Amino acid sequence: MENVILQPASDKKAKKHFHDTVLNPVELDIMKEYIDDSLYERIKNLYPDGKVYVWGITNGKQNAKKTEWKKIKPGDICVFTQDKKIFKSAVITLTFANKELAARLWGVDMNGETWENIYLVDELINLDISYETFNEIIGYKHNYIIQGFRYLNDEKSEKILSELDLHSTRIMEDISKEEYDSEIEKLMDKDHLDRPVSSTSRVEQAYLRKVLFDGKTEYRCGICGNVYPIDLLITAHIKKRADCSKEERLDAAHIAMPMCKFGCDDLYEKGYLLVEKGVIKANKRKQMTKYVEEYINKIKDKECEYWTDDTKKYFEAHNKTFIDQDSKI
Repeated sequence: MENVILQPASDKKAKKHFHDTVLNPVELDIMKEYIDDSLYERIKNLYPDGKVYVWGITNGKQNAKKTEWKKIKPGDICVFTQDKKIFKSAVITLTFANKELAARLWGVDMNGETWENIYLVDELINLDISYETFNEIIGYKHNYIIQGFRYLNDEKSEKILSELDLHSTRIMEDISKEEYDSEIEKLMDKDHLDRPVSSTSRVEQAYLRKVLFDGKTEYRCGICGNVYPIDLLITAHIKKRADCSKEERLDAAHIAMPMCKFGCDDLYEKGYLLVEKGVIKANKRKQMTKYVEEYINKIKDKECEYWTDDTKKYFEAHNKTFIDQDSKI
């Protein structure tokens, strides 16, 4: 699960750091001199526009802060505090240690240390949560003050994430194939179900997004072909999810494709759009308004790159839901 990081940005120096490298993101070209090619490419994939939100912490006494920093993982939520309130949240995308880069960005403190334990963030959201409200949510004494960098445990993190609805729409947990298979087994086993088979799960969604997007923050809709930030794309099942067998659900590499929230997902799911022999078609049996018809006319007859020998059975099953077997689309 995601964990919450408490990150004060209260004193004069921290406020300047926040202004210099979070409010005003760092140009990736500046960072390039201090990082290797592999890390550069990873960051470039995460920040295609080359503008990177950067924060860092010192090692702390007896490396206490560094020990906590090592727990941070992509998808964790950082909440920045200032003037006795939480004023900003951000999603952590990547961590790495780099003393030279930190010194370039922030200099060194009076002890000659720099903020070398770096984490990159994205999806910044403005908040206005008083310490009193925070303490009530998490179960601290009403006068508790957030004074230093801290990595919250699962229980405390869940309270904050649930109450404030702080979750990444782009960075998903790194779910393994084994975890995914186990989750599908449970969802399909009626002895374990306390909800309909059509319901989704965090594990299933996270793994499908991992398979489809491969760590990228932008991707192409499988229907219209336009490129969107991945938080505007759905991991849509090609064959209606509720009709999939266990074996089909386990076929994560072929059962799903990305569809945008700008209309393609709904139009495909409800049968207005069909894919036949690799070509996107309009379903003439559907009653359409002028606007819907205009939208579909821009898409129909395009090739669908997700039609393959491995996926065509799923597209054909989807088509049969909306047209008779012997009819033409």
